Amino acid sequence: MRAATIRYTLLFAALSVAGCGGQNAVNPQAVLAGYRTLAHLNYTKAYQAAGDLQVAIAKLDANPSASTLEVAREAWRAARVPYARSEALRFGNRFVDEWQTRVNAWPVDEGFIDYVARGYSASPGNRLARLNLIASERVTIAGSTLNTEPMRRMLLQQAQALSSTASNVATGYHAIEFMLWGQDLNGTGPGAGQRPWTDFAHDAATCTDGPSPAPLRHCNRRRDFLRELVALLRLDLRDMAGQWGPQTGSQGDRLVEGDPNTGLRRMLHGLVTMSGRELAGQRMQRALLTHAQEFEQDAFSDDTHNSLFFNAQGIENFYYGRAGALDMPVSLADLALRSDADLAQQLDLAFARTRAAMQSIVSAGERGQSFDMLIAAGNREGAALVREAIATLQAQALLLKTLGEVLELGELDPKSASR
Repeated sequence: MRAATIRYTLLFAALSVAGCGGQNAVNPQAVLAGYRTLAHLNYTKAYQAAGDLQVAIAKLDANPSASTLEVAREAWRAARVPYARSEALRFGNRFVDEWQTRVNAWPVDEGFIDYVARGYSASPGNRLARLNLIASERVTIAGSTLNTEPMRRMLLQQAQALSSTASNVATGYHAIEFMLWGQDLNGTGPGAGQRPWTDFAHDAATCTDGPSPAPLRHCNRRRDFLRELVALLRLDLRDMAGQWGPQTGSQGDRLVEGDPNTGLRRMLHGLVTMSGRELAGQRMQRALLTHAQEFEQDAFSDDTHNSLFFNAQGIENFYYGRAGALDMPVSLADLALRSDADLAQQLDLAFARTRAAMQSIVSAGERGQSFDMLIAAGNREGAALVREAIATLQAQALLLKTLGEVLELGELDPKSASR
C-alpha cells in the first residue's frame, strides 16, 4: 500500500510539472522528485536495518554466545546493504559527504578502540593508534582529557571528533564491524576476523581479550560500546532520512524546488564521482595497486565484495529511478533517452557490463575468494576480475559525464554541485 501511494504521488507530480516541452518531454523537476524519493527510501531502509542490528546486538548483550555473536554479524551484513546503495548520494550533496564520516569512516586503526595483536601496524604517525578506549579509564586526545566511564555515545563522538587522524574511528558501521569480528590477522589469505564470544562474557572466569583472560570490566565495556554504537548509528540514519523527506524546507525539498539544472548537476556529479573516482579508484584500484588489506573497505568481516556490488547497484538505481519493485515515473535514464538515444543505449550497455563485472567479484567472494584475496600480489585471475570491474565503472563514469554535456549542464565540479 505504501509503495503504491508513493507511485501515484510521483506520477501525479510528473504529470503536473510536465511543462510545455511537448508530449515526449521529460521534466527535470520530476526526475529530481524521483531522486529525492529514492534517497529518502534508501536512508529509511538503512535506518530500519540498523534497528534489526540493534535487536541482534541486544541479544548478544543479554546472552553472549557463539550463536548470538553470529546472529549479530549476519545482521550487520544485512544492515550494510541499503547503506551501500545510498552512497551515490554523497558527492553531489555536500551535507551528505560531511555527515558520512560519522557512519562510514574507514580505514580504522583498531588499537584506538580495543586490544590488538603483537606486531600491529597502525597508520604512520598516529600517536593514538594504541589508545584502547575499551581498557582505558581516561584518555587524552588533542589536549582534552575524557573520562571513559560510563561508555556513552557522547564520548564516542568526542573521541573521534577531537582526533586529527581520520583512522581514529569510534562511530559507525566499521567500528561496529571491528567489535563483532575483531582484527583480520590473515592478511590477503583466507579468513576474516575471529573475535571470540568470550570477549563479551558476563562472568570474570570467562571474560577474555581475544586469546588471553581479561578483567570483567573489559567485557562489560565492549557490550556497552556496541549498544551505544548502534544506537548512535540509528540516530544518524534517522536524521539523514529526514533530510531527504518531502516536508517543506528539507534538503530534498530544496533540491526539487530549486533550479533544475543545478539539481541535475548535483545528481550527475554524484553518480560520476561515485562510479569513477570513489568506487573504481579509491575502493578498488588503490587496493589492487598496493595489495594492501587496509584498503579493503569491510576489512574485518571480509564482506567487501558485497559492499562494492551494492555501491554499484546504487548508482544504477539512481540512474534508472528504481528501488526494488518500485519504479519512479520518470528518471535520468528517460531524460537521456529523450536527449540522445544513442548515448542512452551506450549507458544501458555500460550499466549491464558493470553489473556483470561486479557480480563476478561477488561470485568469487561466495566461493571463498574474498576481495582481499583477489587483490593479493600474484593472484592474476583475481586481479583480472578487479581490473575488469574498474574499467567498466570508469567507462560508465565517462558516459554519465557526457550526458551532462548533452544536457548542457556545464562543468560537473564540486563547487557547482556542492549545495
